[in-house]
Amino acid sequence: MEYSAGELKGPGTLNKSILQSGTVYTFKVYRPPNQTGTSPTLSGSGYFTFETKRNGLGFYDTTTPAYVGDMDISPNTSNPPSTQSFGVKTLVSSSYIFSYDLFKTTSSNDTTGEQMSATSSFQVLPSLTVPIGAAFFRATGDYEMEVQPETQTCGTAFRNEGGENYPRLLQPIFGATTGTVTVTLTGPSAPTWVKAEWNSVVQVNTGWALTSDITNYNTLGTSQRNGFKDDLIGKAVIGGSGNYPTTPGGSGVNEILSDGFPKVQLFTSTTFNKNAASPTFADVEVYNSIGGTSGWQVTVSCPA
Repeated sequence: MEYSAGELKGPGTLNKSILQSGTVYTFKVYRPPNQTGTSPTLSGSGYFTFETKRNGLGFYDTTTPAYVGDMDISPNTSNPPSTQSFGVKTLVSSSYIFSYDLFKTTSSNDTTGEQMSATSSFQVLPSLTVPIGAAFFRATGDYEMEVQPETQTCGTAFRNEGGENYPRLLQPIFGATTGTVTVTLTGPSAPTWVKAEWNSVVQVNTGWALTSDITNYNTLGTSQRNGFKDDLIGKAVIGGSGNYPTTPGGSGVNEILSDGFPKVQLFTSTTFNKNAASPTFADVEVYNSIGGTSGWQVTVSCPA
C-alpha cells in the first residue's frame, strides 16, 4: 500500500508522487479489518484531509500555491455522482485544504460471505501540478491509501513490495524531450504483465512475464503452474473478454495453454521511440495476480 495507516495518522505524511495538472487521480482509502486490536473501538468512520504544506513559519502566504483553490474534487456533495467515488460525504474545502468525512462501506466475499474491508474513494483533477512533498495527506480511523495513477518523473523506479495489483496505474513524465525510451521489469516473484501506452498506441505489451525461470510456469501440473492458475481464477482476461480460465489458443503474449490459462513469457526490457514532443507522459498498467509477496520494479527511462 502506498500510504500506511501509520503514515496517515497524526500530522500525516507528505505526498510521495506528483499530482500532474490535467490528470484525474483516484484516491482509494481502505480500512483493513482490525485484527491486531490496536484500535479496538473504531467504528469504521473517519476523516481524510489534503493540506498544502505551509511555509517555514507555519502559515500560508502569497508565495504558497493554492493547489486546492481551482482543483476539481468529486463528489462535491453527499450524493456521489460516479462509481469511482463512494464512501465519502461532507466535503469541506478552501484554497489550501480539503477534507472528507469517510463512512463505512462494506461488501461480502462471494465465497465465504465474510464482510470485507471498508473502502472510500474520490477523484481529484488538479489545475496546478502538485510536486512531491508539497501537500500533507492524513486520515483518522486506521485507514490505508493508494493514489492512482502514480505519477513520477521518467527514470524513477516504480516499486511494489508485495500484494495484488490488477492493475496498478503508473504515469512516467517525459516532458517534451524526444528519443528512445527503455522500459525495464525487475525482480517479480510471480508472473507480472506490463502494458505501456504513449500517444494512444500500445508501445510495450509483455503478457504474463517473468525475467527468468519460466519453464515450470508453463509445465502443466507443476506447483508453480498450479499456483499461477489459482491466483488467476475468476480474474478478468487481460486484452480479451471474460475471466480466467478461458479458451485455449492464440499466440504471442495472448497464448492460452490447454489448461485455459496463459503462457508465461520471458521479458526483461524493451524500447520504443518517443518521436514527438507531446504527449509528455506515458500510461502504464502493471498487473500482478498474487496476493502475497510479489515484489516487482518497473522503470521507464527518460528519452535518450
